[in-house]
Amino acid sequence: MTAGLNPARLARFADWATTLPPRPLPRTATPVAGEYYLDYIARLAKANHLDYLELTGALNDTAAITVYRPAGWKRHEQERLAAAASQPLARIARLCWDDHGDYLRDPGAFAQMLRPACRRCTARHGITGVIPCRLPPHQTLCRRHRLWTGPAARTHAAQLDISQLPEILQAQRRHLAQLHRHPWQDVDTAISAATQAIYQALRGGTWIPGQRQRLDQLAPGTWEQALASVLSGRRGRPDDGPARSAVEIAIYPDVVWLAARSLREHSAPP
Repeated sequence: MTAGLNPARLARFADWATTLPPRPLPRTATPVAGEYYLDYIARLAKANHLDYLELTGALNDTAAITVYRPAGWKRHEQERLAAAASQPLARIARLCWDDHGDYLRDPGAFAQMLRPACRRCTARHGITGVIPCRLPPHQTLCRRHRLWTGPAARTHAAQLDISQLPEILQAQRRHLAQLHRHPWQDVDTAISAATQAIYQALRGGTWIPGQRQRLDQLAPGTWEQALASVLSGRRGRPDDGPARSAVEIAIYPDVVWLAARSLREHSAPP
């Protein structure tokens, strides 16, 4: 371990790995809420010119597995990572700490559950690359930067600017309000059902006022193909282009309105 990568002035990286808790590394990396913790460790290793497996092995306190399981082990790992990265524990805790077994069993399916963090939020911290995150279904936009981050926004290019569409911001507020009135599982189910109902209406040629105008504004000349792909119901990996986000945004106010109505009807006393 070179002197430049040895803040504790230890002779070898293995010696650093055995310090409890780990001494801070020379360089840190800003954690992003929802980022998978192993992806964050990979960024941290790259920032310090370390091998990824070397750093993960050093951070993994195998003795603690028997001492802290089941409740305290994750907290212990978070504390070790926070100490090594010189980051507040609260930031490290906001990473996605899903069981790495889910990733190992099916990396492709796990990747499909992730969406990029808002590109302007990450740019504020000097991060230029895409940071895949486990975002909740209701986190459809970044209110600070007015960028769409819904399920179809799987690339930076698909994070469309909705600052000229105030009805989208209003719909998102209404979406969040449902979570204060109903269990989140019921809200997600209602949103999914409403989306399929509106797709069915579009297949029949029924347009709700405002939908076509939003499509023309967001993806002029490209939305027709994206809409046809969405309505076809073809299986396989969906298109990651921005036009698919435009379709999602265009129907979002109507999806939320229909979902809220459904939730209200089902929660009303008989």
